Amino acid sequence: MSGEGTRVDRQKLLEIGGSCFGRAVRRTANLLTRTYNAFLAPVGIEVTQFSILCTIASAQAGSASELAEMVGVERSTLARNLDRLTAAGLVRAEAGEGRRVIHSLTAAGEERIAAALPLWQQAQDALQAQLKREQSDMIREDFRSLRRAARAVRPAA
Repeated sequence: MSGEGTRVDRQKLLEIGGSCFGRAVRRTANLLTRTYNAFLAPVGIEVTQFSILCTIASAQAGSASELAEMVGVERSTLARNLDRLTAAGLVRAEAGEGRRVIHSLTAAGEERIAAALPLWQQAQDALQAQLKREQSDMIREDFRSLRRAARAVRPAA
């Protein structure tokens, strides 16, 4: 295919690489995930699983769909993680209203969160120490704004 068809504007590709929100967020998310995972490794969970456990513990999600939305993962990613957490004895699934399945923590799940919280706090504090307080607040607000913009422009499925 090289040399045939439409020529790619390499300068435009470089500009896209430097300005694409999706690329910047993905790179940042991957790096932050690896950072939190390194801190949480001693208790045998990853940051996505930690987030799922914390969200379940807060008892805010009334369904798996709500849980996925609150954690910020696709349903398939949530399902894989819930399977792992259930197999590890940290989460149990119970029938809810209609076809809903409600997830709750087992005693082992509560113990795992208790063990993970100080490690998560260490990661959070280490990252915070690299930023000024105002930067942290601005970053969180910028991410909220970016999520709102993405929801507003997302094409209907």
